[in-house]
Amino acid sequence: MSYRGKTTLLIVAHGTSVENGDPAGDLARKLSPAWFGDVVPAYMRSEPGLEQVLDDLSQQGKTDRLLVVPLFFSAGYLVTEELPKILDAAGLSHAMVLSPVTGLNGFVPMVARYLEQTLRIQNWAASDTTLFLIAHGLKTLREATSEQIWLAQRVANVLPEMSVSVVNIEGQPSLQDWRQKTDRPNRLFLPILAGGGVHAREDVPEMLALVGQDKGVLLDPVGTWPVLPPIILEQAAQKARRTVVLANYMMPLGSRDHNSLVS
Repeated sequence: MSYRGKTTLLIVAHGTSVENGDPAGDLARKLSPAWFGDVVPAYMRSEPGLEQVLDDLSQQGKTDRLLVVPLFFSAGYLVTEELPKILDAAGLSHAMVLSPVTGLNGFVPMVARYLEQTLRIQNWAASDTTLFLIAHGLKTLREATSEQIWLAQRVANVLPEMSVSVVNIEGQPSLQDWRQKTDRPNRLFLPILAGGGVHAREDVPEMLALVGQDKGVLLDPVGTWPVLPPIILEQAAQKARRTVVLANYMMPLGSRDHNSLVS
């Protein structure tokens, strides 16, 4: 069957050493039924490796229209430097690339709705609650990054009565010190993680060390939320449509393929 007119959606994640941890594959399987083209997972630090996946797709003739979805929750080195280098080395610098998940339109409203629902379930007031955004971080960090602060401010703008703090699994400010960072009785802990690795499954609960008297709720990692794939799908479809429309607009009139638009 011809692949002409289709766009390949490539889900790229960091990678995990945890058995059965496959966040990129999980997302690919959720998006595939609604996407016109292949939806393929790849990892930058585990298997299937990104370079090999790109080579396979090129050999199959499925990279003319390639849309990369970085399943990352910050615009760090892997997204801003290593990913473009890998694409360029594969001859795929033309690939479309979405923003990391936290930069997608609709991400913060999605988080706000989830938090409001959690407050109702717990019967907590936002004014009595501190939200801890748990980021991966880096061992070299001595303070929150500007990107982390920006995300916290965006959430606080939507939920102004709630106190919002950033903590890191690696580096400062550390998740282990969360008790020193709040004077409110209720606490919500939101891992800004894909959710398939050892950090979400083991490190975060161990660092929190919640005990009986702690009024705290550890929420599911945002990458595992059922409401996230539709947002990613919508943003990917919009990106693909805009790119194809622009390409057709820039072509000489006689060479345009009016059947090539992504629907």
